[in-house]
Amino acid sequence: MKPLSIRFRGSFAWLALLVHMAVVPAYAQDTLVRLHTSQGPIDFRLLDGEAPISVGNFLGYVRAGDYSDVFFHRSVRNFVVQGGGFRWAANSSTCCQSVTSRGQIQNEFSAARSNVRGTVAMAKVGSNPNSATSQWFVNLADNSANLDNQNGGFTVFARVTTPGMAVVDRIAALPTVDAGGVYAELPVAGWTPGTVIQRQNLALIERVTVLPPRAQQTDADRIFD
Repeated sequence: MKPLSIRFRGSFAWLALLVHMAVVPAYAQDTLVRLHTSQGPIDFRLLDGEAPISVGNFLGYVRAGDYSDVFFHRSVRNFVVQGGGFRWAANSSTCCQSVTSRGQIQNEFSAARSNVRGTVAMAKVGSNPNSATSQWFVNLADNSANLDNQNGGFTVFARVTTPGMAVVDRIAALPTVDAGGVYAELPVAGWTPGTVIQRQNLALIERVTVLPPRAQQTDADRIFD
């Protein structure tokens, strides 16, 4: 009877685990990251199970510190704000350095993850669906009719939490300046026209950190969806 008793208790353990998994929302198991920006914190809820290649790629840059001192280099009102490509190091008097590519990744677009407001998607080169590297953008509006239907569709791999979108909107509301090339729609803060753009004028991502699981979060890093 003892072996039966052990199996019986084991079945209860599995049952408890299954009940726990059913009760805990799927999103609670997703990785959470915080972008510490000059305009305030932006929290991304990564879609680990839905876009594993894109999430793994993003986290590779995060954990290597590649997104420290990166700035939002493109802002198009009612469309997107874009970052992940260029940095201005804190100890440098001149801009800008490109984020070193870790290689192109396979496109993971799915119609189940549409480019609606508040989603984060990988940027890529035109006419090449599998060309995403380090750059990404936040959708400021419902761009599904456009971005879901060109270049193989743009892969959504994260969603911005509600407080984070308030910060994204703050960045999107900044005036933009044509600084040439990829900086033709550069958002700036506290800049006087006719003067040289300084590091403090940029919408900077000072660093990106991976947050603890929800159950282990403190009030300091609490996420609200």
